[in-house]
Amino acid sequence: MRETYLITGGAGNLTCQLTSYLAAPERRLVLFDIAPCPSGKTSSGCEYVRGDISSARDVQAIVKDCRPSVILHFASLLSGSSELDRALAWRVNMDGTFHLLEEALRHKVRTFFFPSSLAAYGAPRLQSVAEDFPQWPVGLYGVTKLAVERLGHYYHVKHGLDFRSLRLPVVVSPHAPAGAASAYASRAFVETAQHGRFTFRVKPDVCPSLIYVQDVLRAVVLLLSAPAEQLSRRVYNVQAMAPSALDIAQAIGARWKSAKVNFEVDPALTELIASWPSQLDDSSSRRDWGWSAKYDLDAMADHLWHQLEHTSGNESGSRSDP
Repeated sequence: MRETYLITGGAGNLTCQLTSYLAAPERRLVLFDIAPCPSGKTSSGCEYVRGDISSARDVQAIVKDCRPSVILHFASLLSGSSELDRALAWRVNMDGTFHLLEEALRHKVRTFFFPSSLAAYGAPRLQSVAEDFPQWPVGLYGVTKLAVERLGHYYHVKHGLDFRSLRLPVVVSPHAPAGAASAYASRAFVETAQHGRFTFRVKPDVCPSLIYVQDVLRAVVLLLSAPAEQLSRRVYNVQAMAPSALDIAQAIGARWKSAKVNFEVDPALTELIASWPSQLDDSSSRRDWGWSAKYDLDAMADHLWHQLEHTSGNESGSRSDP
């Protein structure tokens, strides 16, 4: 009998990519989002259902209709949008999650996965952060991420829901939104591929914890597949790399000889990103479910550059051997 996986925020590029990792003959994948259609390519056989995560009625309907065994809850208003519309952020990030957790209990969902964020720690201004370091987020997005972490722990302890969460570093992806502060590393690659140049607005030595999107997708699958008895906690950190902005600039230059990359420092942006930790303690992830990152800076740059060369039509120069 096929299991159903319900993926909220299903129009997002991260969730679209995730479908190729989750696709299996014994698995039905249902994507749920308010957008008219997915933003990227999905695996064959995926179903797409439009609905509003902030609507209790829509959430009740989708869970009742598809009866999932597993829910992957990616629907979220991101940091910048959350600050611009706090009321909407609360409805999407908090009310929507509460309704979904309640429906998960009602319909006996086996596993509930939630992607949390480095933002849940706030701005500790430490190079290395322990798993249980005090969390005082400074933005509404981080506040809601932290709140859902605690909600998930509550639903696990009090109601037996198998809640699992990953606290992610800054994700590097070819599809990162241009306006996000955390997207500077992604945009450096994307804009250089598109235009042959990029200006960093941060100091060369800033080096927050980063993770490549391919490692994120693999981490989600690893955590989902881990036997419940091996898990010692509900929320896990993952760590991959912490290259400086200068390291990233040099990786670009090594692969695209004609690239023009420079620095024009925005002090406020630099201060924000410099406040994020470079190292997240992920010892529990390594011990409990065998986590280790596959992509360091060079491996990420090679893979990302290959993708961007293909999509940009090789307009910005010629690639050298890494």
